[in-house]
Amino acid sequence: MATATCIPRSTRLSSPPARGFRRRRPTRSARGKSRLASPGPWVSTRRGMPRGEFASAFFELTERRRPGLSDLVPRRGSFVRRAKPFPLRCVFPFQRCKMRRSVLLGLGLAAVCSAQESPPVATAIPGRIRSTPFLLQPRDGSARVSAELGWLAVPENHARPSGPSIELAFLRIRTAAPRPGAPVVWLAGGPGGSGTHDAEGQILPLFLEISQFADVIALDQRGMGRSQPRLDCPGRFDLPLDQPMERDLVLAAFRERAAECREFWSRRGVDLASYNTNESARDIEDLRRALGVPKLALLAGSYGTHLALATIRLFESSVDRAVLFGVQGPDHMERLPRDFQDVLTQIDQLVKRTPLLAERMPSFLGAVQIVLKKLEREPEGAEGVDPATGERRMVTVGKFDLQCFTRNLLASRDQISRLPGLYLAMLRGDFQELASSSLTSRHSSSPPAVDFTMRCSSGASPARREKVRAQLSETVLGIAADFPMPDVCDAWGISPLGPDFRAPISSNVPVLFVSGTLDAHTPPSNAKEVLAGFPNGRSLLVEGGAHCLLGFSLPKGRKLATRFLKGDSVSTARLSTPAFGFLIPGIARESAIAAEFGRALRTPQGYLGFPQ
Repeated sequence: MATATCIPRSTRLSSPPARGFRRRRPTRSARGKSRLASPGPWVSTRRGMPRGEFASAFFELTERRRPGLSDLVPRRGSFVRRAKPFPLRCVFPFQRCKMRRSVLLGLGLAAVCSAQESPPVATAIPGRIRSTPFLLQPRDGSARVSAELGWLAVPENHARPSGPSIELAFLRIRTAAPRPGAPVVWLAGGPGGSGTHDAEGQILPLFLEISQFADVIALDQRGMGRSQPRLDCPGRFDLPLDQPMERDLVLAAFRERAAECREFWSRRGVDLASYNTNESARDIEDLRRALGVPKLALLAGSYGTHLALATIRLFESSVDRAVLFGVQGPDHMERLPRDFQDVLTQIDQLVKRTPLLAERMPSFLGAVQIVLKKLEREPEGAEGVDPATGERRMVTVGKFDLQCFTRNLLASRDQISRLPGLYLAMLRGDFQELASSSLTSRHSSSPPAVDFTMRCSSGASPARREKVRAQLSETVLGIAADFPMPDVCDAWGISPLGPDFRAPISSNVPVLFVSGTLDAHTPPSNAKEVLAGFPNGRSLLVEGGAHCLLGFSLPKGRKLATRFLKGDSVSTARLSTPAFGFLIPGIARESAIAAEFGRALRTPQGYLGFPQ
């Protein structure tokens, strides 16, 4: 399902793949001797569990616990592996997007899929698909879905077809339709998102609706997810807690991690320059040929839309149609600070329309500016909770911490609903939430290499970069809007693709462009600009829609996307979202709220709704 980083968030561990499992913790003595702080393996809690059922669950679990680079632990000068469940992602718009609120999160809304320490694949046969049956286990606990897990070998560099190969992974849900349409390929966001992981999340209902008339293929793009090699980076951030984060300090840490990761993969024969959007577009064409179909349909979100548009440019005759959630056009990879300012202004207007909140905060934008100026003048010390140990530690936070933190919270409606309450708390001197987020960020693992190679190679036109520079001083988030891009790119040694890559696209391919009014990461202006080159394109604006879970999480949104992919006409131009509200700690829900809005509100304590 499009992740945003100043500093990467730590990966989260997934829930067990089947109900009836718990962690078996080591004994006290064993725990004391253990080299690793581990919660132990998953074990069945069901007595008399049938062997076949247990074996099936265990197979699924081990598949999700494939060891990766971040599972390597030093021991006596070498490495040993520790098992770790496949981490949850915030794949851009559509995954659950309950991102860890780490302050320094700057590269897109993607959490990192663990990487394998493996060089390009030398034994796989390019152009030939191999597959095995696979049971999708939805994370919401619903019934499993029969699918296939497949792999396709492609050249690492398509200009050198006889050179090293890499292997792409994908999940395929086959249709039972007697006359199926073009297979629909899901392109995850990020960069760094895993399509196969998304398939078990909140986009699965859309996949199942599409599978009524076409195969659905959730692709892991090169360097990501189950594809090999998975380009995780070995280092971690270790930034001081006794001083606020400043741009130069954090940028230096990013550059150090970049040099370390670049050297790591270069020693293993990986050509990092080949991990760019044009090479990924050629991978999609190779997938079409391997499937033996004349055309593919594309379904994409956030960065995935950037890849989809590049594919349409290079292989227009191979694309039947496309649905793009959260549009990132050819020259949109560097974000504009003004887009974030516009969403903050919308939140300010919504706060003014919520009387119980407006009494305490007459101006949300004013509160943002007051707190930022306060932290710029005098950084604050506050207790934060270390997520790894649960220990409370003192953290000094400043303006840059808060700019990045605020930018991250603009990713989803759930997070936006918390912003006014958090600023109310900070106006009263409570910076604990910011401190906890900053603590997590400062000791987090490095993002995967593809987060940087894809973005750096896409680059920005001189006009786009000048627009970014002009907006820095006139917006409250300023440099945090796209930090650390593009300043870290030279440390990766990645040059941008030629200017033709960022030129406007003209195509007759039918495309549905979906945007959200509260989406600062891929704003509606992106879709409007790209739509101008698509005479058969359609625009769908989601009122109150934020970046994560944009459009497809709504039943009507799924229906419109499905109809468009099926080839039916879609005339709807706007889509409303459910009533939105702010969560304000310490303010109880009162019956006056319902009377004020003329309707009954089924709301938790501390919820303040506003009229739509």
